[in-house]
Amino acid sequence: MRILIVEDERRTALDLQATVREVEPDAEFLPILDTVESAIEYFRSRPAADLAFFDIQLADGLSFDIFNEVDVSCPVVFCTAFDEYALQAFQVNSVDYILKPFDRDSVRRALEKVKKLENFFQKKEGRFERLANLLNTLRPSHTKNVFLVSQRDKLIPVSVADIAYFYIEHEVTFLYTFDGRRFIVNHTLDELEKILDPLQFYRANRQFLVNVKSVTEVEQYFARKLLLKLNTQTREPVVVSKAKASDFLHWMETR
Repeated sequence: MRILIVEDERRTALDLQATVREVEPDAEFLPILDTVESAIEYFRSRPAADLAFFDIQLADGLSFDIFNEVDVSCPVVFCTAFDEYALQAFQVNSVDYILKPFDRDSVRRALEKVKKLENFFQKKEGRFERLANLLNTLRPSHTKNVFLVSQRDKLIPVSVADIAYFYIEHEVTFLYTFDGRRFIVNHTLDELEKILDPLQFYRANRQFLVNVKSVTEVEQYFARKLLLKLNTQTREPVVVSKAKASDFLHWMETR
């Protein structure tokens, strides 16, 4: 889970990081932001966070000003010393409101609430995804077989059969071949799902779209997730969420 903290007191922000890490040891922290202006700039350029903790009174204004300027797509937990903003907080995408001084229990409850909401929507998404996959198998095949990729001043054809997986890094999509080559493709993973054979490629998570032929092992991971072992090197572990685990295993069996 990638967590962003918007807090103008450095010591408080580090304290919050330490408390979150006690509850969620695998949490990954994004750079601490201390002003409305810096938060607006961040969400305009790199809105990649799974959860954000916002103080309300920042050095240059109220954090509600952030929502007036940019789209904050991730859930937000407000962490503040003032209780008079609670109603206003829940008018934006707040999932919890913690009063300072926070402690381990209040942070734990907030994270549990976020996970329950996430699991609920992932289950709903998984049902629709299975239906979409079924419909895709019934439609006439218009899947892509070759990608033309750029390398210096050349265009190189790469067969879909040679692609081990697609991966998002810093909002850029790369394809990785079984023989270790990497190329940029001008498609999002959502777009690739629509033009690739759903029996051959599976959206493992937000970062990875994997070829069934690249999966050599599937391991049980913590919190009932799945860890995929591929026959090609990846920059980070390929993890399938608990909500999608049964759907993924069914996909593996029907390849």
